[in-house]
Amino acid sequence: MLNKLLLSQSIRRARITLKTKIWMTVTSIVLLFSFFVLFYLPAIQEKYLLSNFNKEVQNHANTVALGVKIAMTEQNFQGVQTAMDFVKKDPLLQSVSLLQTDTTWNKNHSKLKVNRSIFKTYPEKKKIDVNAESTDSVVIKRAPFSTPMMKGEIVIASSTKDIIQSKKQIRITSLLFSFLVFSIGILIGFFLAKNISVPVLELRDAATRVGRGDLTQRVFNKSRDEIGELGTAFNKMVGDLAMARKEVEDRTRELVIEKKKSDELLEDLKKTLIDLKATQEQLIRQEKLASIGQLTKGLVDRLLNPLNYVTNFAALSIELLKEGREVLDANTYAADDYLQTELLPLFDMIEANTGKIEEHSFSLTRIVRSMDKLLKAKSDTFIEVAVNSYMESQFLKYKKEHEHADAAIDFSLIKGSDYQNSSVSILPAEMNSVFVSLLDNATYSLHEKSSLDKDFKPELIIETSFQESCVEIKIRDNGKGISDVDRKQLFSPFFTTKPTSEGTGLGLFVSQDIIRAHKGSISVDTQQGLFTAITIKLPLMSS
Repeated sequence: MLNKLLLSQSIRRARITLKTKIWMTVTSIVLLFSFFVLFYLPAIQEKYLLSNFNKEVQNHANTVALGVKIAMTEQNFQGVQTAMDFVKKDPLLQSVSLLQTDTTWNKNHSKLKVNRSIFKTYPEKKKIDVNAESTDSVVIKRAPFSTPMMKGEIVIASSTKDIIQSKKQIRITSLLFSFLVFSIGILIGFFLAKNISVPVLELRDAATRVGRGDLTQRVFNKSRDEIGELGTAFNKMVGDLAMARKEVEDRTRELVIEKKKSDELLEDLKKTLIDLKATQEQLIRQEKLASIGQLTKGLVDRLLNPLNYVTNFAALSIELLKEGREVLDANTYAADDYLQTELLPLFDMIEANTGKIEEHSFSLTRIVRSMDKLLKAKSDTFIEVAVNSYMESQFLKYKKEHEHADAAIDFSLIKGSDYQNSSVSILPAEMNSVFVSLLDNATYSLHEKSSLDKDFKPELIIETSFQESCVEIKIRDNGKGISDVDRKQLFSPFFTTKPTSEGTGLGLFVSQDIIRAHKGSISVDTQQGLFTAITIKLPLMSS
């Protein structure tokens, strides 16, 4: 992975930019053109000049040879001089010579040999090499002639200084022209770099920033060529991207809003579902209770009459036993030992048993009548009440009704600070019965503890406290408390910690059912011998 990264960085560093390519292209063209102007063209020109000069010297030699041939043929020796004078005015002429040529055999007669000798020359005192050849500084041309009198050749030697000077001038001109071409190439390079490389680099940088998310980038190119059209197309593309991004953002915002609405709708549906489930459970529970109530109502009606008979006959039996005792206590039977030892104790036992029957029949009748009250139709009209005001009225009402029986108890009401909205929706009659039942249980516990401890100071505190969505109503007493075993069965129907003749076991059971109907909860915190605290939580009404 590291090697790939290093290779990628090396390639990035080694890449040839467009500006470099432009400069390389321009430089290559300039160098090629400069090479042509500086080397190839001067060489061609020099070759052309030298060729023309050779032809010109050769023509002079041919002309002189022709004049000499004519003069020698006519034996006009003055004409020979005239023919040679033809080239004397040439400023580049170094010498013109008339050579006589003879052909002889070598010693072995195997090969012919040409012998040249100077017949006439100009300048006359100039030393001439009859076998001389052309050099860079001298061009030597020969033109042979033949007459009956003589065979020979004209040799002309001309200086090449004009050619050399022309070469120098051509090279200087080529150098200047190359410099001019190089300068023009540099200007063309700058022009191309400015009009091609710079806009392309700007376009590249703008595209890079667009790739990073900046859609405010624009390129400004006033040229009307392809690069200008590319810049226009780029600006249009970025504008389309910006518009597309805006549409995406708007759509995303709409989707977020729709999601929030759907979430809110989902929450509402969840709440509605929870309410429906609670309502369904309540309806099922009410249906069950209604079914059980119908059955129990029949039982109550059928039980009350036999219980009344039992109670009445028990009371009548007690009265008959009393009358029998009065008869037996008369003087007639007072001395009867059997009566005193056997019959009267038996009467006492029957009277005690009949009293127990009467007591328990009264208790059973009270329980049945409590069940009858429980089965009566309940109200279904909820009303809104302020918690603190409602609890204060219930507190004062209960305290006034029990001021004589519970004079030793220290009643206290602690009202919590209202939290925004402090109202609840309740069924007044049912909720009143709940608080009366709970206060009765608390005062009973305090009386029991007071009967065992003469120094005990009974206290009963009602406290309200508000939370974000509910109110807590706590009823606390410092009575004898409840054992852990009894605490587990507190809300079971017909369970009571009171004696059979005083409790029905329906108070907390009914209270729990009423609190649940208000969508609240009820809980118990207790410690045996120290305190008992009943906490009711009710939902606050939405503001």
